[in-house]
Amino acid sequence: MNKIDLIIVGGGPAGLTAAKVAAEKGMKVVLVEAKTDIPKITRTCAQIFYLEHIGGGQAYTKPVQVEIASGNNLRFIFPDINFSLEYAGNLRACYDWRNLSPNGTCVYTTRNKLWGFVFDKEVLLQGLLQDIENRGVTVMRGTRGLSAGNTAGGVSVEVKDSSGETHILQARHAIIANSVNSRIVEQLGFNKERKTIGMTISVLGYIMEGIACPYPPSSWISISYPSLSSFINIWLGPMADGTWQVGTSEKVPASPVAIMDRFLADSTYAPWFKNAKIIHKTACSITPRYPIAEPVAGNIMVIGDAAAPAETWTQGAIACGYKAVQSILENDPALYVAWWKQAFHFNSPVYYEELARYPALNMFFCDEDINYLYGLLADGLVTTVLGGILSRVDAIRKEKPGIYEKLKKIPGVRLNDNQ
Repeated sequence: MNKIDLIIVGGGPAGLTAAKVAAEKGMKVVLVEAKTDIPKITRTCAQIFYLEHIGGGQAYTKPVQVEIASGNNLRFIFPDINFSLEYAGNLRACYDWRNLSPNGTCVYTTRNKLWGFVFDKEVLLQGLLQDIENRGVTVMRGTRGLSAGNTAGGVSVEVKDSSGETHILQARHAIIANSVNSRIVEQLGFNKERKTIGMTISVLGYIMEGIACPYPPSSWISISYPSLSSFINIWLGPMADGTWQVGTSEKVPASPVAIMDRFLADSTYAPWFKNAKIIHKTACSITPRYPIAEPVAGNIMVIGDAAAPAETWTQGAIACGYKAVQSILENDPALYVAWWKQAFHFNSPVYYEELARYPALNMFFCDEDINYLYGLLADGLVTTVLGGILSRVDAIRKEKPGIYEKLKKIPGVRLNDNQ
């Protein structure tokens, strides 16, 4: 493999998009991916193309559009960077974000408003993979990136193939886009100044068919159920093919499997799953860190989730792939760094203030508390659940002084006892 222009480590949306854009510009590209079946989704992912900030923790801040025409003529459009990407799979519109209590009381944070589309990520990745192979990109499947470094003539990347044999690849540039837990990012020293955010968590997702959910498949559902999960909510989201994904997280070393087992069999919502079947399981483990402020070292660039606290969203990853190659073509990596800093909300201190202000209520309240608090807002529309609860603080203080005292313990909440 002589005269390689670009080595890309990672075959997700960021890496595949970078390979596509580079190949279109005539660059000789080698893509290295640890998975043998590259499009196969094994990492838990909601597979949502967000049209706007929704729920908690905004990531990609730039405008995006979805162009829907007849047949499979679909495009994801990024007007801010003048880029678009074809998509040949199904879409399912998302209108409602329903927050449910243990007894089923619903509070909306979005209602009857289009905020995104669920798409089939495997179809998206398969289309990108086929595209880059048609354009002559060398794809090394089942191959892990071990290390990378700058050389006098460019970069070198050490990889290990499925047989256990190691190889040294040489190129002019390298893009590292393999994951939030990237081994190469660690080896390059990018993590030395990156503090962790919270703790390592395990995420579990079940793709299920036959769920008797009473809500339309345009709903995203987040369930606060402290007796099952004292850490984070359990969630249900529609998939593009008509199935649903059910998932949750747990702090390592505890496992989310027990939470899921109890939720499916013994919770208020168990009847939804009486005749349901698990058809696929996904999982991942994440240690969130602050983002890499300057994700460039010489001719090596770190993009997408590999430089993020946890994820850039699929649309952010695609944009990263495009912008990274554009900066290489213009021989100015500073262009990518400048764009990176202002394209993602997690590069702003405000992002972490918001995270601290709105923790999961499960950490502070029991099931009965949550039922009461959600009951105050039943079928109402609020910006955030906690914000809605705080708007009823006078009633809570009078009716439930014990819950009022618990509210005071939530970080960022300031209550005036003299009112």
